Amino acid sequence: MIANNNFAEENIVTENINENIQKPVEEKPQKIVLDVKSVYDSLNIKNKIDYSIFQKAYLGYVQITNKNPGVLIIIDYSKPSNEERFYVLDLNKKKLIYSTRVAHSKNSGLEIPLQFSDDPNSYQSSLGFFVTLGEYNGAYGYSLRLKGLEENINANAEDRAIVIHGGNIVEDDYIKRYGFAGRSLGCPVLPYSLAKEIIDFIKHGRVLFIYGNDEEYIDNSTYLSKLAAVFEGSPKNIVEIEKPSEIQKTSPTPPVTTVATTTTINHPAATVLGDKKENINRETVIAEANITKIHEIIKQEAKYTNNVNNNKVSYTELLKDVIQERNNKTSKIKENIENKKTNEENNDNQEKIVEQTITDNSLETKQESETTVQQNENIEENKKEERKYPEEVIKKSLGLEIKLK
Repeated sequence: MIANNNFAEENIVTENINENIQKPVEEKPQKIVLDVKSVYDSLNIKNKIDYSIFQKAYLGYVQITNKNPGVLIIIDYSKPSNEERFYVLDLNKKKLIYSTRVAHSKNSGLEIPLQFSDDPNSYQSSLGFFVTLGEYNGAYGYSLRLKGLEENINANAEDRAIVIHGGNIVEDDYIKRYGFAGRSLGCPVLPYSLAKEIIDFIKHGRVLFIYGNDEEYIDNSTYLSKLAAVFEGSPKNIVEIEKPSEIQKTSPTPPVTTVATTTTINHPAATVLGDKKENINRETVIAEANITKIHEIIKQEAKYTNNVNNNKVSYTELLKDVIQERNNKTSKIKENIENKKTNEENNDNQEKIVEQTITDNSLETKQESETTVQQNENIEENKKEERKYPEEVIKKSLGLEIKLK
């Protein structure tokens, strides 16, 4: 009906909303050569961090794409807990920012952790690469969430509630009293006096590498297993690696056709990458576009209503006719259903009346039969009473015949 008039065709509006939908990042390997030793020397950390440990941390850091670059955090669990083994490096300024103690988990070892796990309730420390998330105030005060990046090594960090927080078990007084730091339930624990300051510096996407005495870690590591040959023998100063480079793909959404109050939307799958990337709310965009088009339709309706001729028909009136037609059909269907229901009820009532009549007739017939039987019995009794026997028979039945003789 709409296609047969000019006005309806003018109100079919196609809205093209070119929306950049983010798709998963396509990682194209790119070979790069890294002079790891030069970076190490520039940081002036020779007396703090062993080069072989820094080499592993830096080679993994370079490969991690979803990071906030410029800062590298290293925990060296090969050292005892009473020594400084938590390091924060500013790679841009080429400077060691923090160096302090950090506690390990109670089931990993006493002074030096030797056992590591990612299993829930293991109460052991986890190794490998993490990225820092957001800060919060929890049961242990100001804390920092961690996200493990290596499957079967530390990927359960969030589920295990492994966070960085402060504690007195690594303060100087505790160390002087017991000779070594206390142990946690799985979290790296910093001194209370430094915890907030360090957390604020390393939060939101910084890379953390935790190293420990575990020979199997390199073979299972997501980032270091393919570089196992590099770590054999003497540490290499210059290393060639394949670094994934991000290629962000975007695609426009299909056209969204809006006809008055009816909207057809084709939704593509959208993937959000990165904490700072935000999804575009498609429903809001489409709703705003539809409101704009509705206003245009109303204006056009007013224009065409004032200039009605045989070739142009009011679109609003067409809509009203369609709605009225549907309402009429609905009313007729509803009326037919109600009539059918009424007829069924009437049929049921008639059947009940017939059954009642049959029942009443049966009762009357039964009563008449009982009355007839009773009358017959009474007649028989009356006959018995009226029956007369000869005198001899009566005497004989009474035993009087003998006496008479």
